[in-house]
Amino acid sequence: MEDDMRSQSMVIAGAALTVTLAIGGAAAFVGFVAARNGTPAVEAKSSNAAAAESTTETASPQPTVTVTKKIRKTVAPAPAPAPRYYYGADAAFLSAIAGDGIVAPSDWAVEAGRETCGASYSYAYGYLTDGGIYGYHVQTFLDDWASAHGGC
Repeated sequence: MEDDMRSQSMVIAGAALTVTLAIGGAAAFVGFVAARNGTPAVEAKSSNAAAAESTTETASPQPTVTVTKKIRKTVAPAPAPAPRYYYGADAAFLSAIAGDGIVAPSDWAVEAGRETCGASYSYAYGYLTDGGIYGYHVQTFLDDWASAHGGC
């Protein structure tokens, strides 16, 4: 039994020696091939020596990448403007066009009435229809303005 143990130990030691030689031979082969190709062989260095060498070498500058994170802020909508109240002739005009079925924002309707009052029909037609008034409402719009304001 003692001979079996000794023989197993010899086999294990032989296998370990074979592996060690194989690794050493492979390293020597890599060094030989590298020297033959003109490239320096890779040397094993301690981590301190490698760190010291890497800080002293001048490597080509690496580009700097800056990542900008866009942050969307919640924006509160602007408060609605206070409603504008019209009096006198402007109020009468707005009431008249509403009664005739013409729908338009009050501010725009008053501005359009001032702009087209006394202008040619073709100009008034273009201005009012560009603003969204139907063509068949143009004359009614102009008549209501003149009626409410006593002319232009």
